[in-house]
Order: sequence, then C-alpha cells, then structure tokens
Amino acid sequence: MTERKSHTVKVSNLPESRVLCSISNKHMALIILVWALFLLVIFSFENKFLAIPLGIYGLIMTFKEERMIFSGHKDYFVIYHEINRDECDIYYLSEIKRWHFQQRLYNPEVLFFLQDGETFFFCKCVGSEIYSYLRRVMPNKEVQLKRR
Repeated sequence: MTERKSHTVKVSNLPESRVLCSISNKHMALIILVWALFLLVIFSFENKFLAIPLGIYGLIMTFKEERMIFSGHKDYFVIYHEINRDECDIYYLSEIKRWHFQQRLYNPEVLFFLQDGETFFFCKCVGSEIYSYLRRVMPNKEVQLKRR
C-alpha cells in the first residue's frame, strides 16, 4: 500500500499553484449589501434608527480580519485550520475516489471518499463556489445519490 500524500502542513510550505477557487470568512457581496441598505435607510426613510445597527454591522464586517477557509487548485485543495491559522490540511485530487455535495438549507456539506477507505466531510461555508470547483476538476468522481 502506498503512503498517503494528503496531510497537515504549514501554510508557508504549501506548493505554489494558481488558485481556482477560494473561500474566506469575508463576503464582499454581503458587505456591499449592508452598506447599500445603510445608505437607503439614511436617505430614504424618516425613521433613521435602523441605520445604527446596519452601520455597526457594516463596520464590523468591513474591518474584521480576513481568514481563508478553503482554496482549490488544479491538483489539490486546501482546508485551513480554524484555531491554528499557521497550519492547513492539503488533499490531493488523485487520492479522492468519490465526492458528494449535499445541499441543505442552512449547512450544505461536501463528503469525500478517499482511495484508502477514509471518509471526511467539509461543511464550512460550502456552497455554489466549491460545488462548481469540484465539478470543474473532478466531474467524473461525483456521486449522485438516488432519490426515493
């Protein structure tokens, strides 16, 4: 049996490669939406009390530290650790036997089946971005579950 290449590494030791998909904790579309609502309330409504929580939330979202959650590359993808930000898990696409995307209302998840029989799932902010990345790099490995 061959040794598995997928393992935990330091972020500084990641191989150089072009990023095809990246997911961070800072969502620009949400930030723009909050600021647009803030301006709408300020200039359109007589009652300006709603502008206070929108402005506070907009400031928090704008100035919070951006942290990577996931990055997808041509030959591998990386899942960054939440607690120890200097380390991440690297998974090579050649070691993934199958994958399955399960859409749920609040917490969609991706389930990965590795060649060595191990299974793991990823459910941090996964959605259309990670699904389209996986469809692009591993379309023939997607598991389609039968509906009852």
